[in-house]
Amino acid sequence: MGLDANAVVQLLLRERVRLTAAAVAVLRDVHTADDVFQQIVLAALGHPDHFRDPDHLLAWSLRAARHRAVDAARRRRVQVLDADVLDALEAHWADTPAADPPARVEALQHCLGRLPAAGREVLRLRYEGGLSCGEVAGRLRRSVDAVYQTLSRLHRRLRECVEEQLNRPATRPEEAAS
Repeated sequence: MGLDANAVVQLLLRERVRLTAAAVAVLRDVHTADDVFQQIVLAALGHPDHFRDPDHLLAWSLRAARHRAVDAARRRRVQVLDADVLDALEAHWADTPAADPPARVEALQHCLGRLPAAGREVLRLRYEGGLSCGEVAGRLRRSVDAVYQTLSRLHRRLRECVEEQLNRPATRPEEAAS
């Protein structure tokens, strides 16, 4: 006997960040990645009894996110990562503990908010817009080297900030109020 619809929805919602991140890595577009996540939920709810256990559902949903994202990227004419790279990413996502991604995403969102607007714009053009460094340089009227250096500094700054956020001791409610 397989899972019931409630169990499918609960697991997929709990893993939403991981599944959407898998699609974003291929698509470089958060909105289309959300569409992929919704397609996965609908497909899983169509046959909830197909899944033996939560691990089976998670493995299937990660694979489905990859394949649906690749299909969507091809329709949008977005260059897709090499299959070996996607295999390595998929293996990493499957091994990532469930509680880890939301904390990292929250920390990253916090850290992105602390960046200057110009830095956020470079990141937006490069990753959300899917532009090459040369295209970003052209849009911002900078040299390609300047864009590479800016991205390198931003990546380092974000990595350090995320690590700092994740390593902070949790604040107790009574401490936060004072």
